[in-house]
Amino acid sequence: MSNRFARSINLSKMKKVNFQLSNSNAKFNAEFPELADKFGITAEENAAFEALVSNLNIGGTLKAKSFVTGTVVQATKDGVYVDFGTKFDGFCPANEAADLKLGDKATFWVLDPAEYEKAATLSHLKYLGWQHLEELKESGAVVNARAFFVAKDKRTQRIAGLRIVFEEGVLKGIRGFLPFKETSDRRNIESLLNTSLEVVVIKADPHRGPFGDLVVSNMQASMAYTRSQIATLEAGHIVEGKVKKILNLDEGEKGVLVELCENVTGILYSRDITTVPGKSIAEIIKVGEVRNFEVKRVDVKAGKVWLATKRLDKYEFQKSVAKDNIYTGKVVRSYEYGVFVNIGSDINGLIHISDLKKGGYDGDKAIKIGDIVTVKVKTVDANCERISLQLIERK
Repeated sequence: MSNRFARSINLSKMKKVNFQLSNSNAKFNAEFPELADKFGITAEENAAFEALVSNLNIGGTLKAKSFVTGTVVQATKDGVYVDFGTKFDGFCPANEAADLKLGDKATFWVLDPAEYEKAATLSHLKYLGWQHLEELKESGAVVNARAFFVAKDKRTQRIAGLRIVFEEGVLKGIRGFLPFKETSDRRNIESLLNTSLEVVVIKADPHRGPFGDLVVSNMQASMAYTRSQIATLEAGHIVEGKVKKILNLDEGEKGVLVELCENVTGILYSRDITTVPGKSIAEIIKVGEVRNFEVKRVDVKAGKVWLATKRLDKYEFQKSVAKDNIYTGKVVRSYEYGVFVNIGSDINGLIHISDLKKGGYDGDKAIKIGDIVTVKVKTVDANCERISLQLIERK
């Protein structure tokens, strides 16, 4: 008896056994659900098992887009023939076979199932590609794909998204879909046609859809890039940024959006901005201004950066304070021995009580907290960070 004939008899028996097992399993679950529960089979485990079985080579037939493992039994210039235990061998074209050789055992993705007197068409590269896509989905790594078609809703003609295809490496030739809501720029989506887009894989099921079910996101890829940029920042770092916008926040607080680099924007709250007596936030921080900021806090996962200017400006301002400099400042504290004036960047200087009395600012005319005054620097003690001031005028 030939091997082919013996194999066909065995396959016939397998079909009968599979049919009986299938019917028995269905009856068992329907008639004895309490026993199925007793064996501890969860709904998720049952669904996973059904998905596995649906893609197995049972009964000698192959499903399109299923995985099948076999051995290369013949190699030609056009491709390789693979024995995977069915009546007929499968054929893997040379451009889908990678470097498979005679005797190699490998797994393939079924491009087309077998028909009458026609072997199933297989792809080893597509199998490797789908495996890599699963890894990309888990890792969130960014890859490049080309958009080649704008997909529209047949009824409303609204743009649904873009069809994409990979053109390099092990992913070459695998197609997918980029939903409209997952594009980073939705203003002119047709301009993205035939351009290379950075995407991350959010769904990869090789066993569904006409070309497999692959969904990608350009928006999440942009976020992944942003997070990678933010990951290089730490609290205390000094960074250069451009002021983009001043925001009106709750309870009168202001916020400032700062562009640090491509796709990375930081926010600066008014409580972290250096105050200047008599000036508003819009006068201190101007839109379009390019300057240094201190990184206050970083949240890589959320893609956020908080900035501040107080400590940085205080340090820079402190270096510029010198004898005979004149400043307009605000009285912030008052003691028996004198008053402290904020002359800028949270730098305070002292007008001694003796200087106040000499100027006639005593009793009913005393200088009070909140008064705006013009002062002249008398002395600067850098070691003790003390500044002595002389009152020139009260406004």
